Amino acid sequence: MTDVAQRGCGERAPLSFFSRARGALRRLLLPGDSAAENALFLGLILVGAAVRLVWLGDVPLGLNQDEASTGYEVWALLEYGMSRHGYPYPVHFIAWGSGQSVLYAYIAMPFIEFLGLNVVALRLPQATLGVAALFAMYDIGRRLVDGRFALCALFVLAISPWHIMMSRWGLEANVLPVLVLFAFALLLRGLERPRCIVPAFIVLSLGLYAYATAYVFVPLFAVCILAYGWHRHFADFRHWAVGLAAMAAIAVPIGLFLIVNLFDLPAIKLPLLSIPRYTGETRLATESLFFAQDPFGDFLRNAKMALQILLVDGHTPWIHTALPEFGYFYYPAGLYIALAGAGLMVWELASGRRPRNLLLAMWLGIAIVIGMLTYPVHTQRLNLVFFPMLLCAAYGLYGIAPSGVRWVDRTASVLRVAAVAYLAFSFAAFARHYFMEYGRHPFNIPPSYAQALAHVIEHAEPDDAIYVPRGPFDPLYTAILFYDPPDPRLYLDTVQIERMDVKFQKPLSFGRYRFGIDAEAAESGDAFIVSAEDASMFPTSTFDVTPFERFSAVIRR
Repeated sequence: MTDVAQRGCGERAPLSFFSRARGALRRLLLPGDSAAENALFLGLILVGAAVRLVWLGDVPLGLNQDEASTGYEVWALLEYGMSRHGYPYPVHFIAWGSGQSVLYAYIAMPFIEFLGLNVVALRLPQATLGVAALFAMYDIGRRLVDGRFALCALFVLAISPWHIMMSRWGLEANVLPVLVLFAFALLLRGLERPRCIVPAFIVLSLGLYAYATAYVFVPLFAVCILAYGWHRHFADFRHWAVGLAAMAAIAVPIGLFLIVNLFDLPAIKLPLLSIPRYTGETRLATESLFFAQDPFGDFLRNAKMALQILLVDGHTPWIHTALPEFGYFYYPAGLYIALAGAGLMVWELASGRRPRNLLLAMWLGIAIVIGMLTYPVHTQRLNLVFFPMLLCAAYGLYGIAPSGVRWVDRTASVLRVAAVAYLAFSFAAFARHYFMEYGRHPFNIPPSYAQALAHVIEHAEPDDAIYVPRGPFDPLYTAILFYDPPDPRLYLDTVQIERMDVKFQKPLSFGRYRFGIDAEAAESGDAFIVSAEDASMFPTSTFDVTPFERFSAVIRR
């Protein structure tokens, strides 16, 4: 008798791995309840993925110094098993003395291992997370309300200027809001299937290694989740207990790191894990209200600045993740849509409908307060706010719904078409501006610097010292680490730091590189990278000067 016969008609044969995989893929790509909903879902996913992935190595132009620093740390870990300060697999980088979170670097390791150390490989992890966030946003929408709301949520995220821009460069701070989004999606699933609670807590706790604002957000949000679960009388305490235990275990290394640096204890070096100690002034003490001399006054000033960003301007002077012309969601109409949605969400909570919205309100409230606890306030430090704000904007679109009253329905139809048209045209204008105009303005490390550096490395004598200019933050030294990565042991043995007791330490030299070009260096040196304006200092009768837009390579003949 066959196995099928033995199981009987009432039992189903277990699905093969490939059958389960096909089913999961189909649910991922066709999650809607109708062909039209699935078509709209796929269209929004494709549009959202395109604006996050195309021309990834060229827009934004050049590198940011944080990107370059992370890229070198990844390379050093892959090649030598240590950071540039000699720590094997640290829980936090020392970077320029005041620290840099590590999670993005560890996520980027397989990309750089297979694609090499280059701009695309460094940015591809964040872009991939950005595309994954589109799926998570849709799933959250379905579990909070329904399929129509899920499409609204996917639409506002797919076209959000903030999320498009943050998905296109490798800043470690931008990993944190995505992790919280994933944890929130798992949490909503866990309210229906308790086995998802454990991964929700695990993903949330990983945020502790993504950015410093998580040190306050993660425990506060975890307490709110537990309070919500207790209030809703969830009886499956086993999964909640395991999730909390996993969160506590994951938090131990970063907790030790905070203790070491706040109490000036010795660093801890182990073969596969290190707890570093800052070599410079810690930003934990200088950029947090917990250690401020006037915490109440600073909090009021921060609150004013944060509310200005969220409710008036939609951006800060730092235009890396939000442009003045568009804000984080198409000002001013986008703000009105989000505020209307927030009002609808509050009204539903007050009337006892959709209690899960309380979790969203908790996320938004905690994120706003935490954004006010650090200074200066800017988009990156407020980035935990924007996902819940975009969900409020989705509520605003969703609220323009049929009511059964003819004139109200006609008005709603006009408003719905007008709102979608406004956002669609705004998105088109943003995409044009971002890819064609903003993209021409380079980050702190323009491509011409990398070109000049490559030219000098190729044509200078191997023993020649290479002189490079200095700037107010010296971002160019991280470019050298990225484009001409040294053995971290050589870096440690040769680096000379101007001052150690500052947040951003400036190297005077390391390896063959010398920072700063004075008259003596110009007289005796053989190889230089200079700005285009300073190239005239070097007579062509004595030097070969090769221009590369904003920088020039100069080599003594």
